[in-house]
Amino acid sequence: MTDMVKLGDVLTVDVVPERINEPENEMFVTVRLRCGGAVERPIKDGKTPVAFTGYRIHAGQLIYSRIDARNGAFAIVPDDLDGAVVSKDFPAFHIDESMVMPAYLMYFFRAGLLQRVIQQHSQGITNRQRIKEDELLSFPIQLPPLDEQCRIVEILDRADAIRAKRRHMLADFDELKQSVFAEISSSDQFPTVKTGDVILDMRNGVSPSKKGTVRATVLTLSAITQGVFDTSAVKDGTFDVEPASDKRVTSRDFYMCRGNGNKNLVGVGAYSNENRPDLVFPDTVIAGTVDENRVLLPYLEMIWRSRPVRNQIEQHARTTNGTYKVNQQSLSNIDIPLPPISLQREFARRVESIAAARAKVERALALDDELFASLQSRAFRGEL
Repeated sequence: MTDMVKLGDVLTVDVVPERINEPENEMFVTVRLRCGGAVERPIKDGKTPVAFTGYRIHAGQLIYSRIDARNGAFAIVPDDLDGAVVSKDFPAFHIDESMVMPAYLMYFFRAGLLQRVIQQHSQGITNRQRIKEDELLSFPIQLPPLDEQCRIVEILDRADAIRAKRRHMLADFDELKQSVFAEISSSDQFPTVKTGDVILDMRNGVSPSKKGTVRATVLTLSAITQGVFDTSAVKDGTFDVEPASDKRVTSRDFYMCRGNGNKNLVGVGAYSNENRPDLVFPDTVIAGTVDENRVLLPYLEMIWRSRPVRNQIEQHARTTNGTYKVNQQSLSNIDIPLPPISLQREFARRVESIAAARAKVERALALDDELFASLQSRAFRGEL
């Protein structure tokens, strides 16, 4: 039989305000979003907090962020963070393990049921941004007997382990691609060329107009800032006139980020595997058509990520009002090694094979995620 109880029936506030007089000698903690765990928060040079009143946390406690509870910032304090300190925005609780398994409790938080309620609270009329302890402890939770909790945890653990293996496989494919690239590009005998010699017809995109009447789907910067083209990273936009064909996504162009607040992302580039005339790229993106007789896009994308190329791009970047920018001229003057086109074709062939295998694992992982979400939902509706 499954009972419905409040979190306050299984959690007790378990912190005592403490004056932290020597913060430079303390270990600080933060809580990752989406139940990603409690981790040490490194303090940058010159950023050590002044003395403050906070909490000292201990292993086995439940900790959460008042500000980011709506984003799933819940965690169990691990042994290596025992005795660390946090601000008062990170309350901690004793878990009554005679009533609830910590693992079951964390699966409840990961299910997102509570977060949806919190989001409604934080986006209501009062626009509250912090969820305080008494509010959290008032939320209901399905609480079956401990043996049933154990069974549910075992089922979810097995399903989660399958997902973890799939993710490891995806990481292995990425490492394999990098290894193939390193093998092909390891020679120091390749001639060096300016990117302007192989990336032709560089041009900025066109940005939407608030008063425009022509509707189109617009690529966002996040479509390329990961170094892999993501056609799902789009938004709706309006333009004064129909965007020209050379402002639309094609499989022959290389797309580069023209500006970003993060210097590590300015100039990052990627290419699309397909023509997408329905997608317009914005003015924050520079596109260039490659000379396919001299350079292939799979090779260009990989060499563009290399440290020597990144160093050149970052040296060319200029900052204005906190935004780093590069222009077409700067990107045309980047030096890259250019292997024979035959080697590039071999690399492209192997990359295509890796990508096909990776896509199968991605599809399997998507199904695993659906199954896991279904199991979680059933578990906390008392149907598993």
